[in-house]
Amino acid sequence: MAKTFTDKPLHQFQQVKTDNITANLDKHLDEFNGGLDSNNLPLFRVDQDNIKLPTNPGGSSGNVVKNNIIFQTQAYYETYRTYNQDGGASDIYDPVLSVDPSQDFWSAGFNRLAELDTSGGFDNFPLQFDAKEGMLIGCAVVDWEHGNDVYSVDDGDGNIVPRGRGNDWWTELQVYVNNVGVARTGRIYPRRHTTQIPFAVACGSQPIQIDVRVKLNNWYASGAPSLQGHATDFKIFSARIWCRNQFR
Repeated sequence: MAKTFTDKPLHQFQQVKTDNITANLDKHLDEFNGGLDSNNLPLFRVDQDNIKLPTNPGGSSGNVVKNNIIFQTQAYYETYRTYNQDGGASDIYDPVLSVDPSQDFWSAGFNRLAELDTSGGFDNFPLQFDAKEGMLIGCAVVDWEHGNDVYSVDDGDGNIVPRGRGNDWWTELQVYVNNVGVARTGRIYPRRHTTQIPFAVACGSQPIQIDVRVKLNNWYASGAPSLQGHATDFKIFSARIWCRNQFR
């Protein structure tokens, strides 16, 4: 990123004023929030690229939809998969991805959605584009469910009784930009949840890849032999990432 200059310098023997310190820090914080002006990212010239009409080179990629709109000083990029895409679910109540923790492959760390979906439905989900120097500001939105089922276990006396989830059963989502984690949710306990993960990160003129990964933690239900196993699948009903590249 470009240099950020001091607005209110501090002189020797001068009384320190809170407003002066705050004004200088605000410039750094504003830059990370997407405030790019001539002071911190100079515009060296104006040519035909600065007044060209917006373009939309987006399109579908397998089961995933891509949308790109490029303007003179900013560009918007989006990738998403929902129930109404090819190979998706029949309606909004059926998941586009269902993972059985007792049968399917998953790791203890953060899992890429493409690794969890062995059918290949999320292979093209990561958002990829060539960014210009500036800021990336966006949000990942995932509609998912994990751990809501009621199941039956042995209470220790030979009685089969209904039980719900435990407080040690949780899910966590994280956004990665070029394989670096930039935003995470923290632990979310069992529920059907539409999770939004906003992120903002500085970038250079470089290729960018943004994806969402998930970490699962649950426990093994035991009791009667026929009822052993993990109680519920991890399900995704839709997933989306959008990003704005702000530049000069």
